[in-house]
Amino acid sequence: MKSKFIAGAIGALAMVASTVSNAAVVIEKKHKVIVAPNRAVAARYIDRGRVLEVVKARNIRVVGAPYMYRGYYVVKCVNRFGRTAFCKVNPRTGAFIGVSVRL
Repeated sequence: MKSKFIAGAIGALAMVASTVSNAAVVIEKKHKVIVAPNRAVAARYIDRGRVLEVVKARNIRVVGAPYMYRGYYVVKCVNRFGRTAFCKVNPRTGAFIGVSVRL
């Protein structure tokens, strides 16, 4: 009973104290090993200003401010044909995903 409490306390302490985004908590018991990902650290997203830089680097005219939609940064822009479109950017890596006419 005491060893289970100590293992649980160490696991909880590791989840709270850890600041590494890919850290995992490992709890070893007699019959199995539990590996739990650390959810204490928030996801790191790029800045909205960086999203505008990525889109403008592709010579696309930006019309609106970037916002989050279905897990991506979306910016209202004008495509190469002069039509209003939306540019999608990956919020974690800053990679340009593409231009879509509708979402």
